[in-house]
Amino acid sequence: MKKAIPTFLYLACFAFYLCSCSWQKAQVTEGLFDVYAPAPYTGAAFSMDEKSSAMRASIQIRKNEKETWQLEGIKNDPIHSDNHGESLNTSNANIAYRFKRFPVTGSFDYFSKNIISMWGVGIGLDPYPFIRGTVGVNSRHIEAGITAYLNMSQNTSTNKINWISHNYEGMMSGYEDHAGTVEGKYQEVKFNGGIGGFINYFPIKSIAISYAPFLYRPWWDDEVRDYEVSFRFPFIFTQYFGASVLIAKHVQVSAGATLYLSPAVRGSHWFFDSGIGFVF
Repeated sequence: MKKAIPTFLYLACFAFYLCSCSWQKAQVTEGLFDVYAPAPYTGAAFSMDEKSSAMRASIQIRKNEKETWQLEGIKNDPIHSDNHGESLNTSNANIAYRFKRFPVTGSFDYFSKNIISMWGVGIGLDPYPFIRGTVGVNSRHIEAGITAYLNMSQNTSTNKINWISHNYEGMMSGYEDHAGTVEGKYQEVKFNGGIGGFINYFPIKSIAISYAPFLYRPWWDDEVRDYEVSFRFPFIFTQYFGASVLIAKHVQVSAGATLYLSPAVRGSHWFFDSGIGFVF
């Protein structure tokens, strides 16, 4: 019995090794990828009473524009098989983001404040479902915090890839490589996410002057057509500048502009954002 256990562990590890040596990778030679930009988020954006909570249902309205951002300096890393079979050398990746901002975003947020600390959670549609969480501080004159965001979307891309599949074919055949090229339009479900922050200054209790930076990366899993690509999709950094007012303690109206930047995109892009919410 004592010998059977080590033998079983050895066989299990060997089987895991065989499975772990199978992979499929790709180089993207040409690609146009949908990118959904999340709406700006500034926390509660009003001074809450101590040991209180609030809920907010809101709609954000944004200028509906589609722009193509050509990505610069993206290269496909080489792909080499372990058994010296198929291989792909370093190559240029002609890739662009098709930047999309959905004109209307709906969300529901809950905030809870102790003496000065606060936390919040939210859900929404933009146009696909998302969730977010917030921790920070909320005082008479300042609100500041960090937020994490996760969404699911169905993304469309038009791409051309060269792929290699490295598979275990059995004890007799060993490992074999397969290679090919695929091109055309393709849809796949993606999870995307990011992290950001916000600072609100309250010159009076019902007015907020806001700044909210946010960093996120489209095509989070670095996969195209279920193949692992040999580069990382570049991130996008947004900065929102705006103001909001809470009318009669229940109606919150906001307006501002968002700056979009990326290390792989030349120049910057500005968009207008506005919103209205009901606080209860």
